Amino acid sequence: MAGFLKGLFTKKSNEEAAETNTSVQGMPHREVTELSKLAEKYYRMGKEYQLKGDLERARLYLDRASTIYSSFEQVYDECEMFMYDCDEQVGMLEEEELLYNEILEEVMEKAEEITNRQSYIWGILSFARLQAVFRKLSACRDCEILCEMERALDVLCHGMEQTMKEEELEYLQDFVSRFYDFCDSETFVKEENQIVLENGSVLQVFDLNGNSAATCLQIFLDKCACILEGGFQMADYGEPAELDFIPGTLMVDYYLRTREEDPHEVSQIQAEVSRIWSDYEFVKGDPDIQSVVERAENYRKLDILDI
Repeated sequence: MAGFLKGLFTKKSNEEAAETNTSVQGMPHREVTELSKLAEKYYRMGKEYQLKGDLERARLYLDRASTIYSSFEQVYDECEMFMYDCDEQVGMLEEEELLYNEILEEVMEKAEEITNRQSYIWGILSFARLQAVFRKLSACRDCEILCEMERALDVLCHGMEQTMKEEELEYLQDFVSRFYDFCDSETFVKEENQIVLENGSVLQVFDLNGNSAATCLQIFLDKCACILEGGFQMADYGEPAELDFIPGTLMVDYYLRTREEDPHEVSQIQAEVSRIWSDYEFVKGDPDIQSVVERAENYRKLDILDI
C-alpha cells in the first residue's frame, strides 16, 4: 500500500488527525472502515443469494468478501463478526456443481494428459484472450499497469521463440512483482473502479477476481518468467504451470453481476468454454511455436465480452 503521512506538522484537530491515522499497511483508517463495510455488504448479499438457492451468485459475493478481508490486515480485524462463517460457506461452495468449479476440475484433469511445455502454451493462449479486457480496465483510476499486459504477452511470445534477453527477463520479473502489488491493493477491489461498456453494462476491475483468477494469473506469469529464464525448450523440466486462472477467461463474475440468467446459458461464456477446449486440442497436437504465436496474435484482437 502507498504510504500515508500523518500530518505531523499540521494544525489539524484531534478529530481530523484520527481520521487520517494509518494502519500497519499504511492505509488510512477511513479506507479500512470503507473496505470493512464493503466486505460485510458482500457477505450479506452472498448469504441472501444462498437462501434463495442461487449458489452461483452466493459464491460471487461471499468470495469477494473473503478476498477483501483476507487481503488487508486491518480489515481482517474488523470483520471477525462474520468472516468465519463466510470462510466456511466459501469452502462449502467449492464442492458444489458451479460453472467455475466444473471447468476448473476439467482443466486440471486435462492438464495431466499433456506435457508441461504444452501446459504453458495453453496458459499463454488463455492470457492472450484477456488482452481486450485488460485494455478496457486500464482506463480505471490507478490501473495503468493493465496497459502493460500487451507488453508482457509480447515478452512471453518472444521468449517461446528464442532465448530471452536479459532486459526482457528483468522487465517480466518486475512486472509480475508490480502486478502482485496491484492485485493486493485497495485499487483492485474498489467498486468505483469500473467502466461502462458499449452495451451499457458495467465492467469492474474486481470482476477479474473470479475465484481469485488474477492471483492465479500472477502465479502463472511468475512461473513463466522462471521457465523462460532457462529457455522454453527446457519447459518440461521446470515447475508445473499454474493453470487455475484459465476458467477466469469466462469472466463469470461480470455476467453474474450484470445478467440474471444461469451463467451456463450465457452465449459469450459458452463460446469461451469452446475456445478453452479448442486450445487444449490444439496444444495436445504439439504445435510449432510459430503456430502458437499466430494463434495468440489472433486472440489478442478478440473481445471475449462482445461476441
